Amino acid sequence: MLVFLEVFIVICVGLLLGSFSSALTYRAPRKINWVSKRSACTSCKKTLGVFDLIPVFSWLLARGKCRSCSKPVSIKYPLIECSSVFLSLGAYFIFGFGAEMFFIVAAVPFLIALFLIDVEHMILPNSLVFVLMLIGLVRLFYFTLSGTFMGVEAFIVQYILGAAIFAFVSWALGFVLTKILKKDSLGFGDVKVFLVSGLWLGLYMLPYFMILSGVLAIIIGLFWRFHLKKQVFPFGPALITALYGLLLFEGSILL
Repeated sequence: MLVFLEVFIVICVGLLLGSFSSALTYRAPRKINWVSKRSACTSCKKTLGVFDLIPVFSWLLARGKCRSCSKPVSIKYPLIECSSVFLSLGAYFIFGFGAEMFFIVAAVPFLIALFLIDVEHMILPNSLVFVLMLIGLVRLFYFTLSGTFMGVEAFIVQYILGAAIFAFVSWALGFVLTKILKKDSLGFGDVKVFLVSGLWLGLYMLPYFMILSGVLAIIIGLFWRFHLKKQVFPFGPALITALYGLLLFEGSILL
C-alpha cells in the first residue's frame, strides 16, 4: 500500500513539475519572467485560470484548444508533462522514495526545458543552467553533511574539481575541433552543461560521460543532417540525456 502511495505522489509531483517545465520551455528563450509572472494563452494572452492549469487533463478536456479564443494549444505541452512523470518515476524506481530521488526530480523540469530549448532555439539559457548547478550544490552539501560521502576531501576532489575538469576538457575539445573544422564546434552553453554534469556525476564518471554523450551526439547529428537536412545540430540534448542516464544507472556514489 505504501508503494502505491509513493508512486501516486511521484506521479502528481511529476505532472506539476512537467507543467512548470512547459512554462520554462516557452518563457526562458524569450526572456519572459518564469518565477512570478502568471501563465497566459500564447495566442490571446488571457491569463489562465485554475481549470486551465491542471496538467494533461486541462488539455484533454479543452480538446487541445484555448477555452477563451479556441486557438489550438500544442500537444507538446501534455507530452512534456508526461515526460516529466516518466523521468520522475525513473528516479523513484532506481533510488526509492529518498533524498537522491527528490534531488533528481527537482532537476527534471530544468533538464527537460534545456533539452527542448536547445533543440528548438540552439541555446542553453544561463538561468536554467544556474538553477541546475544550484540544485547540484545543495545535493552535494546535504550528502556531505549527512555523512554519505567519505569527507570534505572526497567532496572537493570528486565533485568540485570534477566540475572544473569536465568544463576544461569540453572547452579544450571544442577548441581543437574548431581549429580542425575551421568553424565553431562547441558553444559556451555546452561547456557550462559539462561543468554542471561534473558537479552531479563526479570526476570518475568523466570517461563514461564523454563516451555516452559522444555516441548520442553522433546519432543526433546524423538525424539532423540526413532527415532535417541541416548541417548544425544541438549538442545539449546529448549531454542532458547522458547526465540523466548516468545519474540513474551508474553516475552516483549513492548507488
